[in-house]
Amino acid sequence: LVLSYKEGLSMLNGTITVTALGLLALYESITALKNAELAGAMCYEALRGTTKALDPRIHANKHHEEQGSSADNLRRMLAGSNICENHVNDKVQDAYVMRCMPHIHGAAKKLVKEAYEVIVDEMHSVSDNPEIFAEGENDGVALMSGNFDGSFVGAHADMISMACAIIGKVVERGTDRMVNRNLNDGLPAFLVSNPGLNSGFMIPQYTAAGLMNEIKHLAIPATIDSIPTCAGQEDPVSMSYNAARRACQAVRKLDYVIAIEIMVALQAIDMLPEKQSPVTARLHDQVRQQVAYAKEDRFFQPDIEALFQMVRSGELVNTAEAQLGRSMM
Repeated sequence: LVLSYKEGLSMLNGTITVTALGLLALYESITALKNAELAGAMCYEALRGTTKALDPRIHANKHHEEQGSSADNLRRMLAGSNICENHVNDKVQDAYVMRCMPHIHGAAKKLVKEAYEVIVDEMHSVSDNPEIFAEGENDGVALMSGNFDGSFVGAHADMISMACAIIGKVVERGTDRMVNRNLNDGLPAFLVSNPGLNSGFMIPQYTAAGLMNEIKHLAIPATIDSIPTCAGQEDPVSMSYNAARRACQAVRKLDYVIAIEIMVALQAIDMLPEKQSPVTARLHDQVRQQVAYAKEDRFFQPDIEALFQMVRSGELVNTAEAQLGRSMM
């Protein structure tokens, strides 16, 4: 490769790194939000939630497209579920973890959609200084500029981290509710047939809680800070590199939290006598090829890692979207 003028600087400049990391976080966050939705459908079945809260009339009264889309996804994934059909009238209303699931998922989706627009626009922009403009065949003018500033990407990378924290809190709370014998509507404590002797899924819930603590710290915006450099010439500094790097970390941790919820939900569902919906049953069978039902305590790290890879790769999302015949975003 023979570099022409400015090309070497363009390749080395830190602004390009911000955009690259922002794009990675963006892509992976879209996959994570879809996985959270299918995990949410499994949580609905495990806790025998009332699908009346997903009625389209309710969500039409809230003028947020993303909320309506999430409610529609959940309705479609739960269609034909004997579990949901048999328990639809059991309770007047569910806890927020189910009743507000479309609202929380929708809010996180909105943040990611806005980040998509901004970060992709940045990818197609010039982020250089100075910029050379040709005024004739053999001449040009160099204009000093601030187009290198990373505030657009940095602020929206911070938004991706916020989206991870927003959707992660409902994922982790679903996990906790499923293992809590005081809240899981009669399932065994920590989802094992012999609790006390076995800890069951107590420790995976600890893991999810610890990860959520880390995600919440990563969601504190980096771009609101500024420490001047270059003898005060570079006085407001965007700190966008830290924002983009942290967004990548937040999404990865969220993938683990989602993997844990899927593992716990399937354990709970396998303790119920009724059949799942066709969509969640297909996902159940896919996961069970790598992660077996837990009859007693075992080392869960390999199971969590296997599910993390299925979440991260989009393997489960591809199955769900094929069953639904549409994208989940």
